[in-house]
Amino acid sequence: MKMIKTALLTAILLLSGCSLGDGRPAAEDLDLALAGMDGRDAVSFEGSAALLVAGKPVEESALYYGGKLQDHNRVSLYSLLPDGKGGPEAAAGQRLQQLEQSGTAGSTYYTSLVKKDGEWKPHQPAALQEGAGTLAALNPLRQLEELQEKDKEVTEEAGSAGGSRVLRVRLSSAAAKQQLVQQLEQEMQAVRPGTSDAGYAAQPAEVRSAMNNLWLRKSGELKQKLDKAEVTSVYFLKVDTRRNLPKRLTWTRTVRYPGASGTSAEEAFVTKVDFYGYQ
Repeated sequence: MKMIKTALLTAILLLSGCSLGDGRPAAEDLDLALAGMDGRDAVSFEGSAALLVAGKPVEESALYYGGKLQDHNRVSLYSLLPDGKGGPEAAAGQRLQQLEQSGTAGSTYYTSLVKKDGEWKPHQPAALQEGAGTLAALNPLRQLEELQEKDKEVTEEAGSAGGSRVLRVRLSSAAAKQQLVQQLEQEMQAVRPGTSDAGYAAQPAEVRSAMNNLWLRKSGELKQKLDKAEVTSVYFLKVDTRRNLPKRLTWTRTVRYPGASGTSAEEAFVTKVDFYGYQ
């Protein structure tokens, strides 16, 4: 009888996403960590992102980036070239200081976002910020907010180190696809002729027409591809349980769609970001 009760208790805990450590549901720990982040005025972060096709990294797709949250609602993001000198935090801090002082980044991408009316928006016109769209999509504050908003399943990974928990957050199929569609629609609108190109109006009418037709064709092809795609989106959030704050967020979005000759193709977008220096 005792063995049966133990088995039943274990099953209940697993099904509810609870931890055997403190009995608190994993979803509650997620809410506490997100609330802890929301209560902070400043934090620094550094991460990386890459695209994989058929399980293999795409050459030159890797992007290393850093940034920081200031005054609770301003985020600066910039790309990094890892050189191994002085450690990641030192390199990130030095690079951000250079960018803020010069206002330019050479071949390095840089963008600044401000949260207004619940949305993260460019602090400067997108046309003045090369690579702004790429970096904006990597905003970890927005990624954490989406964990709170989206339909999802939250469980705890076994084997977490002392003082931390690793939460697995899997978006529902509908939420994962909606997330991707919204992101790609925003990116397509950002490159729509006339949106950010100051010289568009000066082009001859036939050139403007050709540019618009090309954009419409590409937009239509993308929509058709997305309609047939299967999307999964899984996050792993490492939480500092002593302070109820995020320590690391990893995210894998996998897209499967029909390929040539009836075979299916698979792409995966993978990101990892570490948080430090909370204030």
